[in-house]
Amino acid sequence: MELTIANISALVGIGLFAGLLGSMLGVGGGFIIVPVLTLALKLPMQVAVGSSLVAIVANSCTAASAYLKTRMTNVRLGLLLETTTVPGAIIGAIAVTLLTSSTLGILFGIALLYVSYSMISRRPVITDSIASTSNSANSDDTSTSFPSQSQNMYYDISQHRSVTYEIKRIPSGLIASFLAGILSSMLGIGGGIIKVPVMHSLMGIPIKVAIGTSSFMIAITTAAGALIYYRNGYVNPSIVTPLIVGVVGGALLGTSLAQKIKGAWLRRGFGGLLLVTAILMFLRAANVM
Repeated sequence: MELTIANISALVGIGLFAGLLGSMLGVGGGFIIVPVLTLALKLPMQVAVGSSLVAIVANSCTAASAYLKTRMTNVRLGLLLETTTVPGAIIGAIAVTLLTSSTLGILFGIALLYVSYSMISRRPVITDSIASTSNSANSDDTSTSFPSQSQNMYYDISQHRSVTYEIKRIPSGLIASFLAGILSSMLGIGGGIIKVPVMHSLMGIPIKVAIGTSSFMIAITTAAGALIYYRNGYVNPSIVTPLIVGVVGGALLGTSLAQKIKGAWLRRGFGGLLLVTAILMFLRAANVM
């Protein structure tokens, strides 16, 4: 692609929009970058994916660092879930050659529709607007949380109060993360699409913390892929540089907005994103895309 002022401006704009939406919802933004680079700018798929991975690393690192300052990133939880997500992704990459992708796409699309409906219409497992100041000794004995309660607290700007939470059903979360890794690798869907609902709906994590933690996890998992594409010559600095400029700016704006928006709106926005993703999965399964 010949880099003109118009193309550079387009790359910055793409990065800005992907960074904004990706950081607000904890999904990285690759689902925006790759289609636009391939369809609108006519870049080869390998170059588009490699450029997207580098941009996602920049986006996730920027978002995660911003969320860390307000404790909206639970690093310990993210590292724990990565222990099963990464093996799942490896297995998914191997299994993709053995199973029919169209069937998997239909099943996965159905699952996304259900999760989307749950996040848009139903009451979440916990209520982000309720701040708990009680001692952890009063918590449900069946819950499983990390030992330090101070680790599980953040200040919600939109509510003007501190919110404490417990991490529940850790074994189930690990299993779900393993399956998320498999599906993410097999279907080419960003891990945040699956990880955020797992943390929020299954493990009882506030939606904002789930988004912040997902951004941190994505930064880890995409870095390895970006290095592989770079070594194979699929990362063009002249394309990636303006893309990163836009992504970083969008990520800074997105994290600021995410802190100010109420959790219910973020949850509904994420549910809408899942709905669009499910429709795309059905179209891909029907060979329309």
